Amino acid sequence: MKEEKVNEGAYPDGGIEAAEPWSAGQETEEKDLSRRQLRKLKKLSDITHFDNHSFLALLVRSFSSFTLITVAATLLIVLIASWASNNSRINVSVQDIADYEMELVNNTYSPSIPIDVILGSEGWLDIVDIESGEILYTTDKSAERTYSPDELDCIQDHGTGITIRSISFQTPDGSYNYFISKSYSNGTDTPDEYLLLSSDLKKLSGTMKEFEDKETFTNREFEFLLYDLSHEGRYMRKYAFTSRDGKQCYAVYLDANEDEVTPPWLFIVITIIGIVGILITALGFYIRYINKHVQRPINALGNAMAEFAKSNYREKLNYIGSKDFEQLVAAFNEMVGLLNASEEQRLALEQDRQRMLAGLSHDLKTPMTIIEGFAKAIRDGVVREEDKQKYLNLIIAKSEYMSELINEFYEYSKLDHPDFKLNTEPTDIVEFVRSFLAAKYDEFDIQGYEIRAELSDDRLTVALDREQFTRVLDNLVSNFFKYTPKGSTLTVGERCEDGKAKIYVMDNGGGIPEKARADIFAPFVVAEESRSKQGTGLGLTVCKKIVEMHGGTISLLDPDGQHMTIFEICIPMLAENNEQN
Repeated sequence: MKEEKVNEGAYPDGGIEAAEPWSAGQETEEKDLSRRQLRKLKKLSDITHFDNHSFLALLVRSFSSFTLITVAATLLIVLIASWASNNSRINVSVQDIADYEMELVNNTYSPSIPIDVILGSEGWLDIVDIESGEILYTTDKSAERTYSPDELDCIQDHGTGITIRSISFQTPDGSYNYFISKSYSNGTDTPDEYLLLSSDLKKLSGTMKEFEDKETFTNREFEFLLYDLSHEGRYMRKYAFTSRDGKQCYAVYLDANEDEVTPPWLFIVITIIGIVGILITALGFYIRYINKHVQRPINALGNAMAEFAKSNYREKLNYIGSKDFEQLVAAFNEMVGLLNASEEQRLALEQDRQRMLAGLSHDLKTPMTIIEGFAKAIRDGVVREEDKQKYLNLIIAKSEYMSELINEFYEYSKLDHPDFKLNTEPTDIVEFVRSFLAAKYDEFDIQGYEIRAELSDDRLTVALDREQFTRVLDNLVSNFFKYTPKGSTLTVGERCEDGKAKIYVMDNGGGIPEKARADIFAPFVVAEESRSKQGTGLGLTVCKKIVEMHGGTISLLDPDGQHMTIFEICIPMLAENNEQN
């Protein structure tokens, strides 16, 4: 291909500099400026556009995700520390009475309900019949408690999220009143409720619905109502349930689980250890990730390159991952494939060379031996006068055979020369083959063979080198004479198929041995292993080279029952012939 030189003054868009009367320095400065701008644009493009499957993208994703995890872990530590600093103690108990409702319903209180675990060592549980106020079960055998309906109303319900506050203040007459408020923190929009009690616990006013009709509170009712405020760290609650025998009951309990808490600093230390463990785990994951997608392919390539020169055949690598490494491995595999193919081709050429030398040596040695022996016999006078002419004829025949062999080898070598070219011209290949067979008719008759042309009147135009294609047909006919018995028939036919002209050269002789069919077009391969017919083994090789130089193919087909040897020659037809069809 002709190499085109690019004008040094050409702009990147393909335009050419205008021929203005600039100085050489101005022109050089303008070129340098343009090139610097292009480099800047290219760098900007490389920065802002990268493949999501590239090695750069892999590193960016890894660094970004690890940074985000580190920042998130740090923020979590700060939030936990800030929250813990606002809480003097943190309750870590995760169970309460509600988790044992089935045990309450089935009256299987002990040991099914672990009181010490959920209520603390000083906590207790009373099962109270709501209707009668009778205590059906208690865990505090030393205490004698009873509950009236009004007292039970003053005990807060379990899980309501109610906060009780109480304020005492002195009235103008010197007595004290109590203002008690109830706030809901369960996510509802229920307004706060209150009670205003006098010093003798009489209700002055209030909005608490459960005490709408109540006028006076007893000391015990007042104690139950403000139990959380008067007992720091202890909570009295009631939990309503229906037992399996149909009784409406309360589980009244004292939650004294103040020992089951943990100081904030210990909780923060445990949290920090957990977060550090997460970061170490994440770091280990990213190390394995980078090792898998970076170190492993690099090691594989390094080992493959180290083994590169140790064997003639190299194994290809299999890798799926970063696109950059996939391209690198693909390039390596392509190089390995080319080297393997080159090595196989070298071995095949070496085998062909050895076979050619062996064949050529064999074909030259036999006639040379005969020529030398007959010449010495004539020189030494051991040949009778009347036999001299016969010996001289044999010497001439063997010399002609050697000359033919050398000419064929020369023609075979000439086809591989880089300067050799076909001299093609549009030719009706059907008419060409018909003329060739007509010229051979007398030779067939003299040799004792028959020839049959099964050619149509169709015009199949191809680009043909008449001289070289004549050699193809000559070689096929010569092989027919050499390897088929007298009286055999050579049949030549043609067909047009898929834009190709197909010529068939067939005979009804003995056929080609199965061992020779696979390599029949290789140099110095003859149909008979003994080479008794004195064939050079180059004829079909020359045919193959010439046909392939025409852009076609020649192949040996399987016998069809009528013909034992069938050669098929396919040559592409010219466009004008296809338009006519």
